[in-house]
Amino acid sequence: MCVTSIDLGIGFLRRRSLRFFCFSFAVRETEEEKEPRGNKDSVTVLANTIQNFSQVSGLFVNPLKSNIFLAGEIKDGKSDLLSLVSFPEGKLPVRYLGLPLTSQRASERDFAPLIAKVDENIRKWNTKSLSSAGRLELIRSVIQGIEGFWFQAFPIHKSVLDRITTLCRAFLWGSKFCKVAWDNICKPKDEGGLGLRNSTIWNQALLAKCFWNIAANKETL
Repeated sequence: MCVTSIDLGIGFLRRRSLRFFCFSFAVRETEEEKEPRGNKDSVTVLANTIQNFSQVSGLFVNPLKSNIFLAGEIKDGKSDLLSLVSFPEGKLPVRYLGLPLTSQRASERDFAPLIAKVDENIRKWNTKSLSSAGRLELIRSVIQGIEGFWFQAFPIHKSVLDRITTLCRAFLWGSKFCKVAWDNICKPKDEGGLGLRNSTIWNQALLAKCFWNIAANKETL
């Protein structure tokens, strides 16, 4: 059970940062309760936490832009739980902070926005006269920056990684004809490569880092 897309507003602060802060704050309060989730007590703690946060900070939730999601074992009736908060029930999957939020393993279709974002940038850059060095830097700084945001959250399907590699490879060489194998391009410069990250290895490394932080009981969730 979680609350998402909590809309908070104050003139001089970034709304996205506030939205994520309130989300983390509310969930942590319910996690610290010893009672099982999915019952009135848990939802009451959640509602009180948000109310207390609003009283202390002066920031208020917009019910029209917020939802509560109920999944798994529900101890009490849904209608009873929903009556405790002012949010309508949301339906999964949804997008949260730009990423798909689903109760099941993400499918290839869920990664369509990632491919679309990469393709959109490359199409825009193809209208400009860029050197090979300029194309390489755009892949490294922009495309792989977009990838990193997704890679740290999901194991990405191989077909999705292959599609992104195809787009980047064609953009780097300016055509479908590739002068050097992509695996060699992704080698370190001191080994004769161009220093780009291998998407598969990078995805695995970021997920391993996340799992390590959880195992080490670090405050990362």
